[in-house]
Amino acid sequence: MIKNVLNDRYRILKVLGEGGMSTVYLAENIRLKSLWAIKKIDKEANSRFDLLAEPNILKKLNHPSLPRIFDIIEDDKNIYIIEDYIEGIPLNKKLLRCGKIAEETVITWGLQLCNVLIYLHSLKPNPIIYRDMKPSNIILTHEGLIKLIDFGIAREYKTESILDTTYIGTRGYASPEQYGGAQTDIRSDIYSLGATLYHLLTRNSPKNPGFEIKAIREIDSTLSKGMEDIIEKSTKIDPNQRYQSAQELYHHLQSLSKSPSNHRKKSINKKLNLVSMILLILFFSYMIFTGLLEVISLF
Repeated sequence: MIKNVLNDRYRILKVLGEGGMSTVYLAENIRLKSLWAIKKIDKEANSRFDLLAEPNILKKLNHPSLPRIFDIIEDDKNIYIIEDYIEGIPLNKKLLRCGKIAEETVITWGLQLCNVLIYLHSLKPNPIIYRDMKPSNIILTHEGLIKLIDFGIAREYKTESILDTTYIGTRGYASPEQYGGAQTDIRSDIYSLGATLYHLLTRNSPKNPGFEIKAIREIDSTLSKGMEDIIEKSTKIDPNQRYQSAQELYHHLQSLSKSPSNHRKKSINKKLNLVSMILLILFFSYMIFTGLLEVISLF
């Protein structure tokens, strides 16, 4: 589709991402010169899914951390969903670029993600269960804000349903109940958020063979006991043993961000930065001083 024009309005510029159900393109509105994300969904390849479920959900949403839907275009083969283009970097690529992400940064991101889930789970008459939380679906903007994208497998929670009609999700991040046995609910999103935090902190993807979420301090002893407890509780196999709401998880993360151990870490980092700066100043002062002595000795 690259360089093609969709509906005489959108010039396709490049591929932003590809998944099991769709391909997302960056496009320019030819008249307005504005940028948009266009999700192309193949009707035949995804015939067992409700392909209008995502746009129908997005139409109901109004939150600064979520994309807005602008238009839907349909032809014989595909559905095209035109959404806000969110400029930034997916957290899976951020992790690869940085190598290690500080715990306090992950806590900040976790709090923002909890806020999004609180909003989705509070919608009336039916809460929205996102069901696809993972680093590649989370965009970090240039302003340091978190945005949640791709509602392709999100669903409305209905109390009269016993089981989900379709079992789908990303292995390792998806809660056990997403593969049968029960209906997914708000606790399913808690599991996926816990798995996501685990990946960001340890660099160990839960979708690697074994699909195991270990105690994080076995992998990195510098991580806090409080964060280890949060991830362990979030990813319990039994939903009744997890946090029962995003609000509950939010408060635990918030308490951890204010704990003395985290303040000590920040204080130690500040002191180390100050010592490093002083040493650099002393080093350059010494170099300048010895250079002057050499000049004076020549005379």
